[in-house]
This record gives sequence, structure tokens and C-alpha cells, in this order.
Amino acid sequence: MELTIALGLIGWATLFAAALLFGVVMQLIGDTRAGFEWLVDAAGFAVGGLIASEFITAFQETGPVFDGLALVPALIGGLVVGLIVEVATRLLTGGHYTQGTMSA
Repeated sequence: MELTIALGLIGWATLFAAALLFGVVMQLIGDTRAGFEWLVDAAGFAVGGLIASEFITAFQETGPVFDGLALVPALIGGLVVGLIVEVATRLLTGGHYTQGTMSA
């Protein structure tokens, strides 16, 4: 078994655009304590999307593929890993998902 990444330039651009969109949306939800949280979330989404797109090969033959990027596995993998990274980052930096002050 050979491990290769078969994404084209537009596939990479699509993955990074989706990751940046995810990061920005997560930054706007709730109260963040770190200005860099969007970047960490975007990186988690991109890694999850890349791994799912390239290594879950069952959907590459049946699902939509855009310049080597299997869209359904990339979206699912990106959301799963991105949300895990988001929750961990938000809790570790002291942020929360509600606006305003929190009471004890």
C-alpha cells in the first residue's frame, strides 16, 4: 500500500478555504479569549479534512471528488477534528460559548 496525497492545486485551495471559513465562524461564536483561536481551529479542520479525504477511500469512487479532494469525507473529517480542536482550545484559553458574563 502506497501512501500518497493526490490533491490538485484547486483541491488544496478548496480545503484551505473551507478551513479558513470554519475558523472564522468558530471565532465569531461566543466569547473567545485568544485572538489566534481561528487559526488553530482552521488547522484542525484542514488536517482532519485532508486525512479523511485521502485515507477513507470508500467514498472516492462513489461520492463527489473535486480535483482529488473527496468532498464528503473531507467535510466530515474536517468538522469532527475541527470541533474537537475548537472545544479544547476554547476551554483551555478560558473562553465560553455564551455572550456576556458568566456566574458561578
